[in-house]
Amino acid sequence: MKKIILIILIITVAKNVSAQLNGVPDTLAYLQTIVANKAQYIGQPFSTLIDNLQIQIKHFIPFASISYDKTKETSTSFSFYVKVQGDYYSLYPLLEIYWQQPLTTQSDVIWTNNGEGGRLRCGSMPMVIRDIQIQE
Repeated sequence: MKKIILIILIITVAKNVSAQLNGVPDTLAYLQTIVANKAQYIGQPFSTLIDNLQIQIKHFIPFASISYDKTKETSTSFSFYVKVQGDYYSLYPLLEIYWQQPLTTQSDVIWTNNGEGGRLRCGSMPMVIRDIQIQE
């Protein structure tokens, strides 16, 4: 009986440690809380959201929806690795940020690929959030 209790205790502790090491156990639920609280980020610099993120951005997808100037990004989607099964990962859901002023060539200016996804450099760009949505 003592062995069974000890095994259950070890499994419980291991699961708790694993959840803490991975940061956020449910990416979709975490992103939904960001969208639910988006009022605290709208009108704020992008760095405010980045400073509060508990998960690391792995990839980004720029969207240029201005027909006369495709160098301007009106929104950018950010993805995070979500373990699906075994060694398989998904890049969904995406967190889409709409900018108050379109950005110019984000990939060259604010994102430096370092092999592990990237490192954000917001610098002096006017990266102000207009809206936040989830793409599932």
